[in-house]
Amino acid sequence: MDIQSYIPTREIIKGVLNRKVEDLPTLPVVAVKLLKITRDDRSSGSDLVKVVETDPGITAKVLKIVNSAAYAFRSKISSVNQAVIILGFNAIRSLALEVTLFEQMVRPNRGKEFDRIFFWQHCLSVASLSMALAEETGHPAPEAVYTAGLLHDLGKIILDVYGRISYREFVKNLPQSDTQMVEEERKLIGLGHDEVGAYFCAKWELPEELLLPVRFHHQRFNHLNLSRLQTLEVAIVALADFITWTQGIGSINIIRHPILPPDIDEIIDLGSIDWRTLIERVDREVKTTAEFYEFTFPTSDQFRENLLRANIRLSRMNSQFYHLKEDVEERLNGLSQIKRSLTTPHRSLDTDEIMSSTLDAIHKDFGFDRSYLMGIDRDRRCLITRRYQDNSGLGVDLSSIVMTLSPFSGGFLECLRKNAPMLITGMTSGEAEFLEILQAREIGVVPISNNKQIIGLLCIDNARTNKPIASAALYAVAIVANELGIALENARLFEEIKSRANIDGLTKINNRRSLDDFLTEAFQKAVKNNGKLSVIMVDIDHFKHFNDTFGHLAGDSVLELLGGTLNKFSRPTDHVGRFGGEEFMIILANTDFSEAFRCAERLRKEIEDLGKLLARRFPGPPLTVSIGVASFQPFMKKKEDLIAKSDRALYLAKEHGRNRVMSCHASVNSEHTFQTFARSCQLFRKNFMM
Repeated sequence: MDIQSYIPTREIIKGVLNRKVEDLPTLPVVAVKLLKITRDDRSSGSDLVKVVETDPGITAKVLKIVNSAAYAFRSKISSVNQAVIILGFNAIRSLALEVTLFEQMVRPNRGKEFDRIFFWQHCLSVASLSMALAEETGHPAPEAVYTAGLLHDLGKIILDVYGRISYREFVKNLPQSDTQMVEEERKLIGLGHDEVGAYFCAKWELPEELLLPVRFHHQRFNHLNLSRLQTLEVAIVALADFITWTQGIGSINIIRHPILPPDIDEIIDLGSIDWRTLIERVDREVKTTAEFYEFTFPTSDQFRENLLRANIRLSRMNSQFYHLKEDVEERLNGLSQIKRSLTTPHRSLDTDEIMSSTLDAIHKDFGFDRSYLMGIDRDRRCLITRRYQDNSGLGVDLSSIVMTLSPFSGGFLECLRKNAPMLITGMTSGEAEFLEILQAREIGVVPISNNKQIIGLLCIDNARTNKPIASAALYAVAIVANELGIALENARLFEEIKSRANIDGLTKINNRRSLDDFLTEAFQKAVKNNGKLSVIMVDIDHFKHFNDTFGHLAGDSVLELLGGTLNKFSRPTDHVGRFGGEEFMIILANTDFSEAFRCAERLRKEIEDLGKLLARRFPGPPLTVSIGVASFQPFMKKKEDLIAKSDRALYLAKEHGRNRVMSCHASVNSEHTFQTFARSCQLFRKNFMM
């Protein structure tokens, strides 16, 4: 594999850093020597002692850690040599490397957006977990994997100190999105921290077992021509990074859903790892340095183990969607063909209609007194009724039924765990309580699943007639439940594809067609009720000049960022979309002019601040926007009148110097008077000067 093709060039790096590459610091000398010792099989404890003792400051800090309460030695350890004898070569080497990197490259900096201590806590956790996973999976050099984990986010520190756009500024402007954070870095900063870190690993001539995990811990890598050992190293660090994020120990103090590359599941047998023991060990190891770094970690208990397993399962499903999104986009082109294939199990692609028609069919074909669909609320660990068919006459309110899942839920849990039909007869306290609420002797429960994931239960009973539920009938309903799961998945996929048809492919916000639909509906309501409705039209200033200067790829990047910023700082009830080219529209239902104008001014200021930030990447006039605001008025007959009014306001903003908000809030005649007055002033100045 040619690793150089995956590392940014010096010219690209120069575009994101505010110093010449040759002026940037090198890896500390002590750290380089420690890394060489790690790779040299002939190295001894005395070699390690010599390296550590070349820096008295590092020596003092290592001894401070080993003499802390975490190690609880009875007598004081007074030399590095003694520490090596008692704790071992690898333990002291790792401590020395940690302290060296921390003192020389990280250093305490408790910035609000990017807290270096919080960041270092994440690096230590990933390193310790990487080493534990390396031993668990039989890697021949766990200490090398430890170092890779320690360095995996190196690029974030470099960007924070030397980036044209610092990492703390990136975090401050991080949009609300499901996109991987590293992809957001590429949009705003120009490169991801993985690329920046890999560049400096190569510049410092670090070995590939360190460089590869730094470069590929956020993306798929199994297709690369790597050796088995190299793929294992990348997989271990990527998995360790994912786990620490799920446990609330990310590199920044922001909740961000992690993505677990599916390649990991092909390389590491996740089911065979003793997660509880592994996490407890990592907690013990990392806490040995907590006193020195002054931070604490979450405790390790069964809840964390269960949370970890749940997160891994969830991420497997999410990552499959994430990495298959291109396939979904291709399906968009054949939407009509897909619709025909999806309608095979059911005539409708409407979720509510599918569920209702299924329950009607069950009643008609099987004659049960009641049938009801229960969805799973995973956060509250309970089952909730979503739809029901009640012919019992018992008067039980099925719409409000909630079944809390507990160790005493008996057959309900068995049904979910085994993905198999169960008959609930009151064998446990949880079963008995549920039967009492429903006034039934027994209930049949059948799992509804799609893509091997259970999404709910289909329940049946004969509470009025007390007829027993035969096993054959229960398994016949299971066939219906299977078809129901397929139909619901098809409906979900169809809705997903249909929604993608309304999304602008570049900016990932509404496109012109969906804006037209939203505005048509909002305008009709405003006309009918004489209600409030406003439109904000946004246009990027001098965008053609920007494209000509920096290229269309840079222009696309700016459009993406602007779309994300408008979406982030607009209200949840607003509709934000790309109207065309570099022009965007925001539809504000139930909003009068003054409120819309304030909203527009706030957005203009946010984009102005973003422009100042981007000016470090793209020298020249900073990014700004001109904004036009218009509101519905009774004389307007169609939505195009409102669009035209906002467009005229936008034109005025351009005419009056750009980077401003203008309106045509007055009546048409008043607006005409204003324009006539402006032309009269121009004529007066011309005559006066003559």
